[in-house]
Amino acid sequence: MWALLAAASLFAALVAILAPGSADSAPLRVLVLGQTQEAPKPSCPGKYVNGKPVPPFCLVEGHVTGFQTSANGIAKPFEAPFEGKVVAWSISLSRPSTKKTSTRVDEVGAFNEILGKPAEARIGILRPIPRTNPPEFKLVRQSPTQILNPYFGTTPIFTLDHPLVVLKGQVVALTVATWAPMFTIEASAEDSWRGSRQPKHCVEQKDIEDGRAQQAIGSTKKYGCFYSGARLLYTATLVKKP
Repeated sequence: MWALLAAASLFAALVAILAPGSADSAPLRVLVLGQTQEAPKPSCPGKYVNGKPVPPFCLVEGHVTGFQTSANGIAKPFEAPFEGKVVAWSISLSRPSTKKTSTRVDEVGAFNEILGKPAEARIGILRPIPRTNPPEFKLVRQSPTQILNPYFGTTPIFTLDHPLVVLKGQVVALTVATWAPMFTIEASAEDSWRGSRQPKHCVEQKDIEDGRAQQAIGSTKKYGCFYSGARLLYTATLVKKP
């Protein structure tokens, strides 16, 4: 019910934004970056036998800033096609287990110990640095951080009191300073994303633990890790500048 009310409130706000002020004014264009026709579900909770994980696994991401380079075959789904403002963002969260049973472990406790607590995320606006390989990005703006634990198992919508200006060609990324259960590999084979880790330090647990999300405004960071067959489950609502 809360999610429906939040979605209705956001829709009402966008309708108010879009309503023309006069006969000569033109309605604004609204685009939900990262939205696809089919929305996969995030993993978690996982399944365990004798304390060891077996499929399906509980997968999360942490200590990283990242963005999809392809989502269900759609290229550059988080690159702004026009100048505008991000007025809201959403994130699809699974519900990791918090208790140990014969087929469960305390996943939240484990992720807290490895990656820090609480679970949290924010979005950031990245400006690509031309002619860099692996690509580098400068962080130009970002939203406030949201604590995610109260929203596990839902898809909350966070409206921004101060919308973020986005220029054409800039990228809306997801920043996870600790960890967030918004990740899945049960998606399209055409899914891929890029993360703010150093090349050759992409997949081992130590690589994840030692990673750092990009959160300093004005900083430049190398996005040296490319992942295929996986999805960061978030969206951003972009309103075109009139």
